[in-house]
Amino acid sequence: MSQTRYAMQEFFNNLLGMQATADTITIGQTCARAVLVFLVALVLLRLSGRRTFGGNSALDMVVKFMFGALLSRVIIADAPMGITFVAAAALVFVHRTLAYAVYFSPLLRKLVKGSDSILAEGATIHQHELRQASVSEQELRAGVRAAASTNDLSTIKEVRLEHDGVITVVKK
Repeated sequence: MSQTRYAMQEFFNNLLGMQATADTITIGQTCARAVLVFLVALVLLRLSGRRTFGGNSALDMVVKFMFGALLSRVIIADAPMGITFVAAAALVFVHRTLAYAVYFSPLLRKLVKGSDSILAEGATIHQHELRQASVSEQELRAGVRAAASTNDLSTIKEVRLEHDGVITVVKK
């Protein structure tokens, strides 16, 4: 190994605290790791697709929490950097693969993403659907006001609770 290459490797080992543990890592190393994790996360997010962190489906939420928890361990030297980055890439790969499969399979789509429900049709509120979704009538009305700028359910064709938990309104 050339002297220059060895010097560069030593520089990055010291900068990132490659042998550091959660007890021995310095503030500077933590900051350098945070910048590196940010850049790696940005690349992985671009590879995962635009909707990965834009959606609020159960699948997207699981990926968000796992991704953040996984990468945070690198910053504080609680997990080996290389292995953790590979695990984060594997998580992105699994998400992309599952999202692709969900696109083609209605059964898998319902299992992974759930389904929507009709909470109200016109002025008729479906109490059973509200109970099943754990949505109060006050939350339903607040959703109607937010989505349709009205309090009058008779001007509404239907109110839906979408699979991602958002209340949407179809006007008459």
